[in-house]
Amino acid sequence: MSDARRIARYTLLDEVASRREDHDVVLWRGFDEVLARDVSIRLLPQDDPRASRAIAAAQASALVEDRRLLRVLDIFEVPATSDSVATIAIVSEWATGVTLEEMMRAQSWEPLPLERAMSIVDDVARAIAAGAETAVSHRRLRPSSVIVTDAHEVRVRGLGVDAALWGQLDPTLSPEAADIDGLGSLLYFLLAGVWPGSGSLPAVGLPRAPRAGGHVLPPSRISANVPSPVDDCIARSVQDAERARSVLMVNNAPAFVSMLSLSRDYLTGPGESAGIAFSGADGVGTVGRVVAVIGGLAGVAIVALLGWALFTGGEGPWRPNPEAAIAATILTATATPITETQVGIEQVIPVTSVTSFDPYADDNDNGKVDGRKGRENEADVARVIDGDTASAWTTSNYGTSDADGKGGMGLILDLGAAHSVNSVSIDFDGVGAEAEVRVSDKIYRDPGTWNLLASAPAGGRSIELRAPRAKVGRYVLLWFPVLPKSPTSPDSFSVGVSGVEVRG
Repeated sequence: MSDARRIARYTLLDEVASRREDHDVVLWRGFDEVLARDVSIRLLPQDDPRASRAIAAAQASALVEDRRLLRVLDIFEVPATSDSVATIAIVSEWATGVTLEEMMRAQSWEPLPLERAMSIVDDVARAIAAGAETAVSHRRLRPSSVIVTDAHEVRVRGLGVDAALWGQLDPTLSPEAADIDGLGSLLYFLLAGVWPGSGSLPAVGLPRAPRAGGHVLPPSRISANVPSPVDDCIARSVQDAERARSVLMVNNAPAFVSMLSLSRDYLTGPGESAGIAFSGADGVGTVGRVVAVIGGLAGVAIVALLGWALFTGGEGPWRPNPEAAIAATILTATATPITETQVGIEQVIPVTSVTSFDPYADDNDNGKVDGRKGRENEADVARVIDGDTASAWTTSNYGTSDADGKGGMGLILDLGAAHSVNSVSIDFDGVGAEAEVRVSDKIYRDPGTWNLLASAPAGGRSIELRAPRAKVGRYVLLWFPVLPKSPTSPDSFSVGVSGVEVRG
């Protein structure tokens, strides 16, 4: 297929790169010669078993009117040619901008300001609610489904069609519940920088939300600037969120919009600017205490309103959790699943054990990387936590700064249980190195999957890496993507660590 190929009134300009290993579905940026505008053109073989399902979804999606949606504009068959099979073309609006995944990746998964995150998700929820009016669900909401355009508009793509092609993210949920889970997960993702959603999405490599007892922790346990009413929104929408037995789940997208609007109204308060309520808390002061009181009262008010909606609206937009106790307890039950912890002076978190981390090595020469089992000079690794800075763990000497193509080396600190980590101090052996500190509740092979706490360029022999927001997890990864020149072998590259201290 050449770049100059035309189909019907459209010219195919550029094939859009995609991570998806689905070579049967090809996405193009095209040009509508009649209306003189760029469009998105998705091509699918006509004999593909998904074709009829995709056409039906596209037809249903085309009937949904909302400015926030990248709407389906055209659906037609493309006859076979001498060098291509017959295909189905689904033409949609084109938007230039960045997806939420690209935005968050570019800022190293750092959370957005609260009002900005809630505003984006509010736009997404209203687009999904527009589909719900005609019984059209997205069912595959994820960070790459949402584009923030160059004009700072929020646009949602793939309504109905993405799920028809690649399936619902969590097939165990109803379409409505899948969309609510997606909306709550997007809010969580923008506020905490990690993805809590259920289903098959973890395969794409987004940083995962920490879990305890099989449930994701509330975002306030990860990012200190998340107030209780937002925790409540998450508890009522994210399927895997931890919540009290009596907490009500949101039933549909319009109800999610209402819940989010209530939270925003109560957080800002009458006559207040969002900036006051959502500003960082380097010092609390009088205004901070007032805002905290408003946030606490908002959480109580929202619970009461939700309970009132249940008792006055019959089968309204709220539905009880399947495991909920009798509905009569709802009006008095607290909706926040986690007890607030008092902020105090930082404490040193003991490191129970440490292991080396060489995930891209192939020590047994079987043609596969060692992954989580990869080790580097493991016999010396206990020297990192022995309290003696004269002893150290060091890597082997390599011919290049990227460890001969492996892309880095690391250490994993086991804290024994999940902790809120604020900072990590590193004492290097001989010479400092570029460093990243990442936190997780699970050991992943890919260092990029861990939640980034802080990073620093190569500097002195002792450095402290600190983040404005704590990260929660049991494991702390010290990752050294660029090895400095070895102090003992100038033609080689290596890194050595003689001590670490974790604080939270």
